[in-house]
Amino acid sequence: MRFILFLFLAGCRAADPAWAVLPAGAVAGEPTIAGEPAHVPRIAAPVIDGRLDDAGWANAVVLGPLVDPFGGATPAASHPVYAWARLGWDDRALYLGVIVRDAKPGSPFGRDDVDPHVWGASSGAELMLQPGDLGDNKDYYELQVDVAGAVFDSHFDDYNQPISGQGASKTFGHQEWSSRVERATSVGKRSFWCAELALPWAALSAGRTSIPPKPGDVWRLNLYSFRDGQRAALAWSPLRGQGNFHRSSRFGRAKFQ
Repeated sequence: MRFILFLFLAGCRAADPAWAVLPAGAVAGEPTIAGEPAHVPRIAAPVIDGRLDDAGWANAVVLGPLVDPFGGATPAASHPVYAWARLGWDDRALYLGVIVRDAKPGSPFGRDDVDPHVWGASSGAELMLQPGDLGDNKDYYELQVDVAGAVFDSHFDDYNQPISGQGASKTFGHQEWSSRVERATSVGKRSFWCAELALPWAALSAGRTSIPPKPGDVWRLNLYSFRDGQRAALAWSPLRGQGNFHRSSRFGRAKFQ
């Protein structure tokens, strides 16, 4: 009986996609200025197909596993959106792969819907990005992608600003901005899904720091996984009582190599 059980479990493990295994040496995201930021290497541009099996991903930094977004506790692997990520870059784009354990990932949106509120209805992943290492909430970006490949993206002047309108017509930031993100998603066996993204540097506005970044530059960023209207959510860097998901002083720090 034990032998049969061993074969069954081994077979289930073998059914996992390669990207569904959390690598060793993952980097946590606490944004202490005195601490060492995550070192983000240059990688060979991956094929954006939602698979994360390109050779370049093997050299990307691993971020996570993501933690409780408020207090920073490390969740059990059974958490509804247990997740980690890979991050790399080249002269053209920032490359992000997010891997989420979600038993029933879902989305009511289509891939080409324009700025749907994916945080309210989808299984999704989020990138918050502030060029430079100021952490002052000036000039930052939000990018959400759900399991169907639907995208919400916006550019903010300051902390949660501007916001206008009401209800379904409510506008968050400058939603006319487009990330032009290349993305693909895939759903693996045993409750995993993956989002693979290429965010072109050309989509970002010139501002207080060099775009694209130069080797040695440090930027602020945070990552989130979520579902059920964000009632289930995890973060790379926790908030620790200092605001909501937009608080850039609580973003992690990434140093481009």
